[in-house]
Amino acid sequence: MKNTSSRGYDVIVAGGGAAGMMAAIFAARAGASVLVIEFNDRLGKKILATGNGKCNYTNRAIDLHNYYGADRAFLEQVFAAFSEQDTEDFFRGLGIEPYEQEGLLYPRSKQAKSVQEALLQEIQRLSVTLVMEKQVKRIEMTDPGFLVTTADKETFTAGSVILACGGKASAIRGSRGDGYYLASCLGHEIAEPVPALVQLHAADPLVKMAAGVRADAGITTWIDDKKTAFWRGELQITDYGLSGIVVFQSSRLAAYGLLEKKDVCLEVDFLPEYAKTEAEGLLQRRLQMREGNLTLEQSLQGLLHDKLIAPILKRAGLSAEKLAGDCDKEDVTRLLAALRHYVVKITDTHGFSNAQVTAGGVKTDRIDPKTMESELVPGLFFAGEVLDVDGICGGYNLQWAWSSGALAGMHCIGKRK
Repeated sequence: MKNTSSRGYDVIVAGGGAAGMMAAIFAARAGASVLVIEFNDRLGKKILATGNGKCNYTNRAIDLHNYYGADRAFLEQVFAAFSEQDTEDFFRGLGIEPYEQEGLLYPRSKQAKSVQEALLQEIQRLSVTLVMEKQVKRIEMTDPGFLVTTADKETFTAGSVILACGGKASAIRGSRGDGYYLASCLGHEIAEPVPALVQLHAADPLVKMAAGVRADAGITTWIDDKKTAFWRGELQITDYGLSGIVVFQSSRLAAYGLLEKKDVCLEVDFLPEYAKTEAEGLLQRRLQMREGNLTLEQSLQGLLHDKLIAPILKRAGLSAEKLAGDCDKEDVTRLLAALRHYVVKITDTHGFSNAQVTAGGVKTDRIDPKTMESELVPGLFFAGEVLDVDGICGGYNLQWAWSSGALAGMHCIGKRK
């Protein structure tokens, strides 16, 4: 790992995250001299935070319906060329033995560091040149090739450039959105970036009264009274809003709804495992416990976390001290609605700095899905989060980085020379 004085390369990779490392490896394996320019002090910094530090690096059952941004035909061609099986095989070749959990693949070490270090070792083996802690400021077409200039005015030339600068998520790890500016200067359109896989802010008594609670829940996302998605899993209630995997999965749609000034709500079902009639029967039985002489608060204990009871009764318009046996049919209906259809108004996201990925980015309509090459600028390639492709939790976003990075690296040799 060393810096270098300005000189020419076959390929310059702008960005040393997951996609940039992958692109550099495949270009170098094809015999190219490769330079990686990275803003951070080390490569793959963001990889270390993935999968809660365990790195869910792919999914054996990638479903293209769980990606957003690019159209399905584009994604089909990319993943046909480099699939999740190709990813598994690639990492096995680097010494990463997979550990599978419900189809999700982690390194058997259960350490994201293992993945990052395996990639770095391969980059070192292939003698890829690294320039660290520098920001790519400008990419210019020359005859032949490209001239790349950093913020401190150092220049490098190459026959091909791979733009893998990432998005705007996790800015603390170097994701600054620089790639959008560079791509737009070269003629590419940008879909407005928003935070995705991120917590959401909410205006509701629930968030203050039940902060710290984790609960199994079903979450329906509503945008301007239109149902747009449903997820079930762990909900986390915070003092500012909602978190947990079900919220992360819903956050992209919520973020774009907020950007477009639409009304965004999450409808929470706190009894997701019960069918409608089962939930009604369960509630009736609990209200009749001890001959109806328990209070409503007491009748819900053991069914819900204690901190959830007060906001749910408040939403139902019922007193916690009311005897369960005194509830009429209308009371039961209101209580059931609060338990199964608790609507929370979303006011904001928790921002790019807390987001796992960026939704939006360089539009894919002028990019060849077989090679990741620009149709506007021959010799310019794209990989990873800088593009308008993002997926749900579960290895989807890293798989996109591996696939797009591998294709860009494979096909960038011998361009514009």
